[in-house]
Amino acid sequence: MSMRYRRTALRGTAVGTVAAAALGLAAAGAWAKSDISFTAGPHSVRLGSSVHLAGHGADDNSTYNRFCVQERSGTGKWVTSRCSSGAYNGGGSLKFSVRPSHRGQWQFRGVLTEASSRTSRHTWIHQVSSTVTVRVR
Repeated sequence: MSMRYRRTALRGTAVGTVAAAALGLAAAGAWAKSDISFTAGPHSVRLGSSVHLAGHGADDNSTYNRFCVQERSGTGKWVTSRCSSGAYNGGGSLKFSVRPSHRGQWQFRGVLTEASSRTSRHTWIHQVSSTVTVRVR
């Protein structure tokens, strides 16, 4: 192989490496940013007392997002208590109170859901907050 072809091959390799690195850096900055926060309290209540729930969820992607609060008693299934009205490139906020119907351990969490539109029946969970346990005595 002559020196001329060797230089051309080295230049092609260098240009290809730089192009691949630039594409990798451009793709790394394209991540959607999401945020979720959720609080519940007090952590111990008497039967018939209120548990205050508040939370916010948002995402800057191009889907329809809603923030929901879910609850469960003991080891039962998660049940959605309430959802925000939702928005594109948003999510929503909720602030309300519930009165647990029986004694035991109640768990609450915030969930950010996604859908393709406001009327879509195919939603999926995008992000889940940490679970807050409330003891009802």
